[in-house]
Parts: sequence; structure tokens; C-alpha cells
Amino acid sequence: MSAEVILFSFLVSFTIFLVGSLFFRRAKSPSTRLFAQATAEAAARKRQKIQISTQLSKRIHNMLGFTKDPAKAKDLKKKLIMAGHYGDRALAIFGALKLLLPVALPLVVLPIIMVSRVSSGRFAIFVYMAIALGFFLPNLVLRKQIEFRQKKIQEGLPDALDLLVVCVEAGLGLDQAIKRVADDAMVGNPVLGREFLMVNLEINAGLDREQALRNLAERTGVEDLSSLCAILIQADRFGTSVAQALRVQSDTMRTNRRQRLEELAAKTPVKLVFPLLLFIFPALMVVIIGPGIINIMEKLLKK
Repeated sequence: MSAEVILFSFLVSFTIFLVGSLFFRRAKSPSTRLFAQATAEAAARKRQKIQISTQLSKRIHNMLGFTKDPAKAKDLKKKLIMAGHYGDRALAIFGALKLLLPVALPLVVLPIIMVSRVSSGRFAIFVYMAIALGFFLPNLVLRKQIEFRQKKIQEGLPDALDLLVVCVEAGLGLDQAIKRVADDAMVGNPVLGREFLMVNLEINAGLDREQALRNLAERTGVEDLSSLCAILIQADRFGTSVAQALRVQSDTMRTNRRQRLEELAAKTPVKLVFPLLLFIFPALMVVIIGPGIINIMEKLLKK
């Protein structure tokens, strides 16, 4: 068989296969079509939700003045991060609460006031109080969350620093030591553990260690942690011993902690004066002088 015949047979076979694949192509199964349709609908709904949320966020920012005053929005976002709200929608949700609560709380309180049948003056006072509470309640809750997180970080920082010193002196690098401290702190102090874990994630993502430590100090707002980050940055920049710097910082932090406790202990007698005068001393006077006064009154009545 010659080469021309083989080539001609191959071309004829390829042409038949191509024509057959074009005209006798199998249609997709119903399940495949339904799955593709459901996937496309889900993606369309997701895009629609994202567009709606983006539009609502822009409107809320405009109503609260964040668009005209970016510094105000930046300061509020910093407070939300210090309270542990890292999401992109945290600012919009907080603004929505600021707008909705002054309207929702009076609507909740209004039926109770109407049932109690109070006077018109008290009715107006209760409504104004509900509006004021709805307006200031998000700020109060946010401030309490910041104080709670800072207190938890302050409580767990000395132990975490001691563990960091041990890890560095044992031969671990600073990044691995931070990761180890984060894993151990997640059990006893999750707030501090998440902060150290976020530092490790930022470093693994390619961020400079100095910038990651600065972000840690800004996220928490704790003075002792800020000083620790500054010492680590200086040790890393000038090439000094990290273990020695951590040990000095650990001793300083424990001294400051003891001084704060001594200060609180010194304030205790002053804080106890008013409860003693208002609640304890009157009860003691009644218990001590009460029987004598009763006896004197009985003798006077007998005479």
C-alpha cells in the first residue's frame, strides 16, 4: 500500500469523525443543565447582594457624614478594630445601628408607655430617653468591648512574654516564637492569642515584620504591648539580642503590674468610706445602740 493511499484514508477518516462530532454531538444531560443553571443563579444572587450591600454602605456613610469627613470614619474604624471587629462591613453595620436604634427603641417602648397610661409630660420624657438611649447605646457598647479586650490583653501579656523569652532563648526564631505563643495563648487568653496569630499571618503573607508589629500596637491600644512592639522593632533594626531585650521588658512589665496593683490597693480604703458611712455604720449603730434605746424608752414609759 502506497503512502498516498494511507494519507488519503487518514484524511477521509478524520473528516468523517469531524463531521460526525459536529452533527451527532451528544446533548448535555438534564442534571448537568440544572446544575449549571443553579450555579449561574446563585452567582447572580451573590452579585446582587454585594451590589445592594455596597449601595447601602455608601448611603449610610453619606448620612453619617463619613464621606465628607474621612478622618471621622478612620477614627471610628480604628475603634471598631480595637473592639475586635475586623470585617469590612463593621463600619456600615455600626452606622446602621446608630440610625435604626433611635427609631426602634421608641417603637418598642411606646406600647408599654401607652398601656401604663402615664401623663403627657412623662410620655414625652420616656420617648426622648428611649431616643437618646438608642443613639448612645452603640458607643457605650463599643467602649465596653474595647475596655474588655484591653483588660484581657493586659492580664495575659506577662505570661505570654515569659513564654516568648523561653522560646527565643531555646533557639526559635522570633516568627516561630510568636506562632508558638499564639497557639498556647488561644487556650487561656483567646483575645491575645488571636492578636499574635494575626501578626504571624501578616508576616507569612509577605508583610514586613516591623509593619506587622506596628499594626499589632495600633489594633490593641495597650501601652505595655506597644512598648513591647517598639523594643522588638529596635532589636530587629539594630541587630541586638532579642532574648535580652525581651527579658528586660518582662522584668519591667512585671514591675509595672505590681505597681498598678499596689496603687489599686492604696485606693481601696478611700473607696470604702462611702459604703461604710451609708450602709455599714447605720446598721452597726442600730445593732449597738438600739437595745439601749429600747430599755431607756421602756423605763421612761414605766415612770
